[in-house]
Amino acid sequence: MAFAEDLTPFFADFGDDGTLAGQPVRVIFDEPSELQIEQRLRVPQAQIRSSQVPSAYQGASLVIPQGTFQVRDAEADGTGLSLLLLTRVS
Repeated sequence: MAFAEDLTPFFADFGDDGTLAGQPVRVIFDEPSELQIEQRLRVPQAQIRSSQVPSAYQGASLVIPQGTFQVRDAEADGTGLSLLLLTRVS
C-alpha cells in the first residue's frame, strides 16, 4: 500500500520558506545541538518533498532563514519525502 498522507499541514506548521538551486521550496530544518556536534553524530539537515529535489542536487545551494547551506547528499525515504544532508556556508 502506498503512503497517501497529505503532508501540507505539517510543512505549513513546521516548515521554512527558502530556495534550493534557485527554486522556491518549503523545508523542515534541523540542526544538531552542540553536544551532538561534539560527538559528530549529526549534520544540519532538511526534510523536503522528493519532487522538489533537483536532479543535480549535490553542491546545490539551500537558502533558508537559518542560513545558507550546501547540499551534501539527499536520501529519499520512499514516502515522497527526502532528507537533505547539509554543510553550512554562512
